[in-house]
Order: sequence, then C-alpha cells, then structure tokens
Amino acid sequence: MPVPIRKESETPVHRNIAKIAKLKVGSQDFGLDKDKGPGVGQPKHNTFVGEVCLSAGAYVSRRMINEIPPQSTGDWSDRGTTIPGWNVVVYPQPGDVIAYNGVPAVVTSHNTSVTVVDGVVRETNWGFRLGHENAVVRRFMPKTIQVNIVGPKRVRFSQRSGETITCG
Repeated sequence: MPVPIRKESETPVHRNIAKIAKLKVGSQDFGLDKDKGPGVGQPKHNTFVGEVCLSAGAYVSRRMINEIPPQSTGDWSDRGTTIPGWNVVVYPQPGDVIAYNGVPAVVTSHNTSVTVVDGVVRETNWGFRLGHENAVVRRFMPKTIQVNIVGPKRVRFSQRSGETITCG
C-alpha cells in the first residue's frame, strides 16, 4: 500500500532539499572510488544525503557525513537514535530523509526518493518498496524552545527534539 505524502508542513528548506537531490541524479561523485565523506572504498549514502541537506540549509552534523559506516548510516534508520534537528515522522513529504536497512535517501515525491545506487545518484523507490514498511522517515525541524510554567518558581524548557529541562 503506498504511503501518503502530506505537504501541509512543507517549507522552502524542504522543497530545496528535494530539488537539490533531484539535480544530483546521474552524478558519480559518490562512488566507492571517490575520496569524499568516509573515504575511498566506503559507501557514501550519508555523504550524499548530508551534502544535499546542508546545501539546502538544513543542519546535518559532520559525523553523519564523514564517519565510516555502518554506525552513522544506521543512525538514520534507527528510530531510537536522536539526530539533532531531525524528528521521526509518520508521513513522508518531499525533503524528508527516508531510511531503510542503513541506507538513507531523500524523498522527492510520492513513493520516490533519491539515493546512491552502485556509485551513481539515482531516483528510485527506496524506502517505499514492498518490504520497506518499517522505513524510518525524518523531517528537518529547526530547534524551537517552548517554555511552560509548571509550578511556583519552576519552568520547563522543551525543544522540538523532545529534550526537556526543568528548572527550579
């Protein structure tokens, strides 16, 4: 069953992520033989996704781009791993990162994503295929802080990432 795309929270950054990913289709800059990201001989899925997101104005830590897999590559696919600025969501939209089995891709349209396949950036259905029902979808959501007064002289600060600090 296709996963519905919801666009109501799409922003210019999300549109740019999807647009930049599509512009890179056909690029061979992310092959195993290239010395970028984690280096020669290493998969560059994270490097591709990270460079696209950074180019669009969405923060991705250098560790997510440069570290040798599988640790950082698996982070996108692990619902339990916090990636600063990237929240796990249910319904993918263009500009989200969808990851399955350690391979991240950029959602570009309904049931379509862009990732590195055999060293070439390709538009594919990665994350939407039959069997990928457990793919993890993450959306860039810049940090905002919510302040709640929870009692006399007690204040709770919450970030969108879910981190909560109570003072007082």
